[in-house]
Order: sequence, then C-alpha cells, then structure tokens
Amino acid sequence: MATPSSQLHDLIASWAYKNLPKPPKQLVQPCQDPRHGHYQCNLAMIAAKQLKKNPRDIAASLVDHCSIADFIEPPEIAGPGFINFRFAQAALETALGSIASDPNLGIRKAQNPKTIVVDFSSPNVAKEMHVGHIRSTILGDSLARILELLGHNVIRDNHIGDWGTQFGKLILGYKQREKPELPPEKSL
Repeated sequence: MATPSSQLHDLIASWAYKNLPKPPKQLVQPCQDPRHGHYQCNLAMIAAKQLKKNPRDIAASLVDHCSIADFIEPPEIAGPGFINFRFAQAALETALGSIASDPNLGIRKAQNPKTIVVDFSSPNVAKEMHVGHIRSTILGDSLARILELLGHNVIRDNHIGDWGTQFGKLILGYKQREKPELPPEKSL
C-alpha cells in the first residue's frame, strides 16, 4: 500500500537519481514544526554543493518536478533552499481509509520474523505484590502484542521465583504443630 509519504519519497528520489551524481539516502523527513507542513526536504542545498549551482534555483527545479503530483499541495521554498510539503486532503483521506480497512492497520509484517522472549513482572512470591508488578505486566503484554502484530514468534515468561520461603514456612509450621513425619512415599 503506497502511503503519501512513500509516494513523496519516490517522487523526490526520481528527481535526485536523474540529476545528482551521488543522491543522499535521506531525501525527505517529517517537519518538526507543523506550521511548515508535513514533510521537508533540504535536497536542494545538498545538490547545490554537488552541482555548484544556486540552491534556490535547484529548489525551484525540484518544485517544478513535484508539480505533477496530485497527492501534495504546491510545495513551498523556504530560506536558502528548504522545500516544505503538505499532503492534499484527499490523499490523506484515502490513506486513512485504506489503513482503517486493513486488519493490520497498515503495519507490515517483519521480513525476517524472530523468536523473542518477553519477561513480565516476575514477582517474588515471598513478598507482597505492588503496583509496579501491574505496570511491568501491562508493559510486557503490550510489547508482546506489538511484536506478534509485526509477525514475530513471542514466548511470554512470567517466572515465579523464590518458592523456598513458602515451602520452608510450610515445613516449619508442620513440624511446630508436632504432626507425624510423612513417610517417604507420600512426600513425593
């Protein structure tokens, strides 16, 4: 399923591979300030160094290349050559509709699924439990569910340790009440 962000990346990549001897790996990134748009690109400034041209002229060329796309609004050139992109409302609605109708909500399965052990709260049963045990159990279960959704084989483990104290108390109580010793065949 092509998302607006992947379509934008492909559009910018087509310009970069056609015009640059060494296209960078990072072509677009989400805007940190939503007032500037959804995504931004500094490719014009990188290209200016490689092509020895004015970055704003390169940005204008890149904006012209992007004008064919119907999934973005007209891009804006800012500062020395930054390009800000906003997705068209129709493209966002289409993307959200396809995500909502997908049983995995648009999340792709891992290409190389792994077996992962998730250890939950593992409380010490010789002590009282507290809210921290609930928190780590919820976090462990959340992580396990996310990993399963990604296609991994998850082994859940909630190791109940320190049984010695409980059995020691039972044996002590049994002996203090002067109960008869258990025959070996019943103690198994």
